[in-house]
Amino acid sequence: MEIIRMVITSQTGAYLHFEEIIDVAKLLGLRSEEEIAAVEEAIAREAVVNGDLQLAFDLCLNLTKKGHGEVWDLCAAIARGPQLDNLDTSTREKLLGFSLSHCDEESVGELLNAWKELDVHDKFEQLMVSTGTNPPNFFVDGSTYTPLPVQSVQDILDLREGVSHDREHDHVAIAKEMLSKVCMDFTNDDTYSRESTFAENRKLLSFSALELPWLLKLSNDEVHDGNKHSSETNHPIRRYRFSTKTEAINSIIYWLGVHSFAPSDDLIMFLAKSIMEPPVDEDDYVLSCSILLNLMDPFNGVKIIEEELKQRECYQEISNIMNVGMTYSSLNSLKKECSTPEQRRNLLLQKFHEKFTSID
Repeated sequence: MEIIRMVITSQTGAYLHFEEIIDVAKLLGLRSEEEIAAVEEAIAREAVVNGDLQLAFDLCLNLTKKGHGEVWDLCAAIARGPQLDNLDTSTREKLLGFSLSHCDEESVGELLNAWKELDVHDKFEQLMVSTGTNPPNFFVDGSTYTPLPVQSVQDILDLREGVSHDREHDHVAIAKEMLSKVCMDFTNDDTYSRESTFAENRKLLSFSALELPWLLKLSNDEVHDGNKHSSETNHPIRRYRFSTKTEAINSIIYWLGVHSFAPSDDLIMFLAKSIMEPPVDEDDYVLSCSILLNLMDPFNGVKIIEEELKQRECYQEISNIMNVGMTYSSLNSLKKECSTPEQRRNLLLQKFHEKFTSID
């Protein structure tokens, strides 16, 4: 293997003849799949050194299919790197997922955060495709959606429409105002703490000033709302019927959760109401009740249930909403006894099993 490394690094551009290098490796007795994978890894690393990220990506993608875990660090770097041919969001997620499966313990947290960021981007991209709109920090080229680099406050100002450069001092105030509409952590009066948070977290400032206004517009836009659509999952609650409005709200909540911010009760209430919209079944009631249990103020959940009850005319629907109300009240009283999310989930399912025949 040392001879192969010498061949790869001895002359500039030697790595480009990777097929010949692999043939030489086989002549030297490196014939097993694992040994050939090690040769390909060495070529990929040399390609990165020479700035040939496209070749490195192609080799890494092939190595992930072979399960060659030693290349996890290269996969992670490419997944978080610049745009390349055939490197879409889904492929980036696969590369990061592979890296997470083979990385050392010290890198798990960093890679997991990177994967979450990509997952958020994927949700935004799905909304862009379905609505034909996009936030100002995304460049659209056909079916490709590329996030534009935002390295400074000036970048944000340049991307925001209708914001003149002589109003730079207002950028934090604008972002705080937007975020306070959706985030529980920004509804208090701790001005110093909020200023510090924005100063330290450029992603938060960028999201608040660029992506959040777009998502809020979608959540209030009748044009792109349309009908609910269905999607299948492997989750026990199998049917989701989310409108564009709901998808936008869900994306906001997801972003806040990924970055450890608590969504406001208004967002959670909106999401729960969208699930309760007829036609509904037992699965929807379980899901809506589980969402309501995330409210900071339990009375907001009572308010939603009362509103839904007034809108129902069918006896069965009225009965089901009343069951949701009783279950919600009971769970709010009992959830203090549950110390883990798993315990709360089991308690929720148990209570609904008592009310309905089955949710399978």
